[in-house]
Amino acid sequence: MKPRNENHKKIPKVSFGSWIQIGHPVVAELMAATGFDWLAVDLEHGAIDISQCLSLIQAIKGQRCIPMARLPYNDKIWIRRALDTGFMGLIIPMVNSGTEAADAVKTVKYPPQGERGIGYAAANMYGTRLESSISKANADISVIAQIETSAAVKRVEEILAVDGINGVFMGPYDLSGSYGLLGQFDHPTMRAAYDKVLSACKRQNKLAGIHVVKPSVEEVRCRLEQGFNFIALSLDVAFLADGGERMLKKARECASK
Repeated sequence: MKPRNENHKKIPKVSFGSWIQIGHPVVAELMAATGFDWLAVDLEHGAIDISQCLSLIQAIKGQRCIPMARLPYNDKIWIRRALDTGFMGLIIPMVNSGTEAADAVKTVKYPPQGERGIGYAAANMYGTRLESSISKANADISVIAQIETSAAVKRVEEILAVDGINGVFMGPYDLSGSYGLLGQFDHPTMRAAYDKVLSACKRQNKLAGIHVVKPSVEEVRCRLEQGFNFIALSLDVAFLADGGERMLKKARECASK
């Protein structure tokens, strides 16, 4: 996943990103400025509409960070609108088969590889860079399939085998829920799912992603040792809540002495 635009960092062998659910450009700019390799704007669970994405993308790009979108659904309209707004990578939720992965890729790619529509949009500076944008888009835009169900784990090989899928991203909460093990991320069944997905990614030389929702040094080290190389660390609302809680706890401790 290496953007060709020289204004952006190349994603290293192991990359760290995060999640944005607050639709304000200051939040996106601050998070990008910390040095994350990429940031995913959460259009599934975050209260963010497509019009807000323009300013979020500008804020993220301005700090030499890669703007990605986690879409609400594997849907042609959402894919097209997100790409035309300027996202450089898409994380597609609930991909459960090779057919569903192929449908997403076909919508992302311009002809002849796919069926993406051509028109003036923010992604091509409203037509002023139309030809250069189209010429690079098929190679530059990354497509990551989310593995969030037991069915997707079973079919991960066929999902990764789709030409144009750059990797997969495991959603631990949904995946654990699909096994009836909500939140039990270290359950043997979950560990077996991780191993199956990681082995498939290694065989096909594709990105293996996971969201570490409440990161600790120990968990991040564990995920790296397992072989994950596309890691989301927490999310903006959790950083805000956790930071405020820790500071308030320390302040109350000081006041009680």
